[in-house]
Amino acid sequence: MIKPRKSVENMNGYFVPLYERSWDLKIDSNENNYGPSPKVLEAIKNCNISDISYYPYYGELSEKIAIYQGFSIDNIKVTNGADEAIQAVIQTYLEPGEYTLTLDTSFEMPVIYTQIQGGQIIKVPYKEKWVFPVDEFLRELNNPGIKIIYIASPNNPTGNIIKENDLRKIIERASDKVVIIDETYANYSGTTYKDLVKEYDNVFLIRSFSKDFALAGIRLGYIISNKENINNLKKVVSPFSVNSLAMLAGIEALNDIGYFYSIKKEILDSKKELKMFFETLGAEVYDSEANFLLADFKQKSEFIYNRLIKENIAVKIYKTDGILKNHLRITIPTKEGVKKIKNALKIKPCLVFDMDGVLINAANSYRVTIQKTYENYTGKTVSSDEIQSVKNLGGYNNDWDLTKYLLDKEGLNVSYGEIVDMFQKIYWNNGEGLINNENILFNKAFFEELSKEYNLSIFTGRLRKEAMYALKKFNADSLFFPIITTDDIPHGKGKPDPFGLNLTKEMTISGSYYYFGDTPDDILAAKAAGYTPVGVLPPQDKSEELKQTLQNAGAKFVIDSINNLKSILEQKNEAVC
Repeated sequence: MIKPRKSVENMNGYFVPLYERSWDLKIDSNENNYGPSPKVLEAIKNCNISDISYYPYYGELSEKIAIYQGFSIDNIKVTNGADEAIQAVIQTYLEPGEYTLTLDTSFEMPVIYTQIQGGQIIKVPYKEKWVFPVDEFLRELNNPGIKIIYIASPNNPTGNIIKENDLRKIIERASDKVVIIDETYANYSGTTYKDLVKEYDNVFLIRSFSKDFALAGIRLGYIISNKENINNLKKVVSPFSVNSLAMLAGIEALNDIGYFYSIKKEILDSKKELKMFFETLGAEVYDSEANFLLADFKQKSEFIYNRLIKENIAVKIYKTDGILKNHLRITIPTKEGVKKIKNALKIKPCLVFDMDGVLINAANSYRVTIQKTYENYTGKTVSSDEIQSVKNLGGYNNDWDLTKYLLDKEGLNVSYGEIVDMFQKIYWNNGEGLINNENILFNKAFFEELSKEYNLSIFTGRLRKEAMYALKKFNADSLFFPIITTDDIPHGKGKPDPFGLNLTKEMTISGSYYYFGDTPDDILAAKAAGYTPVGVLPPQDKSEELKQTLQNAGAKFVIDSINNLKSILEQKNEAVC
């Protein structure tokens, strides 16, 4: 295999999906949800043979841009989107080994283009959300290897703008360096620094037609700089990188500039409405000068994200550690889109389930594993009834602990670690053990209907790999969020301690919580966490004795099967609405 040059081989690319998913609402990439001016669509519809057959001429579009921005045509270079504009500047001016200086939280493409060139990156972190760290930027400029400075205003994904005085300080300190000012979102903020191009010969201002004029699929952008800089860029950029249809679209978008300003007001109104709504859900929502909001939902972020995805609404989530962890970036949709978001995130009761004996029949897996582990050390058998009686005592919800109890009762001093190893070898065995004896206890179709009215979650004493193995085996993992397992619980905080159920509360938004379990420990944990405790009789024990035991522990209801839970919820209708 032929390897690329090292600068490419060792870098991470920016990969996008190959096929489009049909979203009800796509608000993850900051496109304009209102679409372009009708005049744009008409121009493309009425294009003629010569528009397709011949190479394009950029004079008319460049003149339109120049007039719109108050420059000469010599100051304009049209590009295949703002991405090509950024790449062109970096390719023209950055030597291998030189540095690009940028924010640690900003648009990623300048980083990629720098690496392709064999350059290096210096990222300046925010000290305060989201205040531009101008002093740290100025200190970094003491590095003589810096050649490119990239600043987006408004910045993506933070939505903040840099103050003009701070920008001037940077430009003046960097008089021998290239300063890229990316104003992709500037039409939303109403703040532009284009006049700095006339004052400083090292400034390259970049604009796009994607976010404001809704031409993201057309790929059209441009660079504003002094004439000499533009001529140098023309040496690098492919002479026909912008296609004829993009040129037609750009011309008509500028001919109908009033269309953008008419929808801009609606976008800003929707932004205010969404900001207030997200704040009612407990999010910290940052002021944004762009057509998107950045919201920190903290531990509830994945819950919000999953709820939106479940309703076929695409948003951007940041899962990696760092300053953006647990943040969602949401493009501002139309007014109808705002309604869809509110409906998708309306408060619902949360139904939280134990797995074993409630959702999954573990009688021939966990119970048998306890028996086999016990038999391995004692040479004796222990009945399922004996195991259930220990479960009913409380304090032995964990099957490792239960097995240890049984062996201690026999006077055998087997270490806990040894018991765990033997137990897991029998039950799990890398996915080939008794776990494969399990079957599902709930009606999937019923639960899918249930998920429209309720949030469905799981809190189980299983290890995560075992819980996910079972759920995926029955194609049921997507029904539940969050799925809290013993991996998420500190040692000693298993049921009846309410830690796991409290964690579920921290990760979800709900008006009321139910927990469905089959042991006294489940019921005690639910009571301690402020849940409505519901007992569920497991397949191996439908006795009146267990029913009474669960009621004595505090269960408000006891049901014979998890598929009968709707009657319980209907009885509690006033409490859950």
